Amino acid sequence: MAAYLPLWAVANLALVLLGACAAPAATAPAGTPKVAPMPAAPIAPAVAQTGILRNPGFESTVVNRLGDPEGWFSFQHAGAISYRFAVDSSEPHGGMRSLRIDNIGPEPYGAIAQAVGAAPEVGKVVRLSGWLKTRDANDGGAALTLLVMQGGAILMENVMQDRTVKGTTGWTRYAITLPVGKGADRVEAGAKLYGRGSLWFDDVELEFVAP
Repeated sequence: MAAYLPLWAVANLALVLLGACAAPAATAPAGTPKVAPMPAAPIAPAVAQTGILRNPGFESTVVNRLGDPEGWFSFQHAGAISYRFAVDSSEPHGGMRSLRIDNIGPEPYGAIAQAVGAAPEVGKVVRLSGWLKTRDANDGGAALTLLVMQGGAILMENVMQDRTVKGTTGWTRYAITLPVGKGADRVEAGAKLYGRGSLWFDDVELEFVAP
């Protein structure tokens, strides 16, 4: 048979429980040193994605031993010097500088490029994007250039053959892609001017993405 408490016992028990809930928190004895609360852990700042290319906006004032912008190398078709390469602060797309190529002679093209390793990226797609502006590019025009290479030989290339930028144009973003095939060990990315006129190049991005 279940046992029942008398009403007076239930009332006394309730008073005891209420007193316990209302009891003040225990305090440390007098003279005990106070301990400062632990500060909250600082939140780490977001890390900026610097991308694959060095100096992609031509903002660095460092030049290599040949006088090219940091991270880049310039070249032209063999023959008399026909292209001038300069960091230009007059009309950048972003930041304070861009790269300008001027035709000054008879050779058919002049280009600027940067090389990166590609062996770990085999099986992916490499994508190059950048901003181009032209003035009087009335021969072959201007283009982004993307080469996938193995041991110095070109496996594949995309130089905007079917859509070079001609005439005088304002800043426009272009993008091209190539698959990174088996055996590839290097990618070269840049821009090229074919023949007469001037080309500006700025805010370049190179990515390896899933196919």
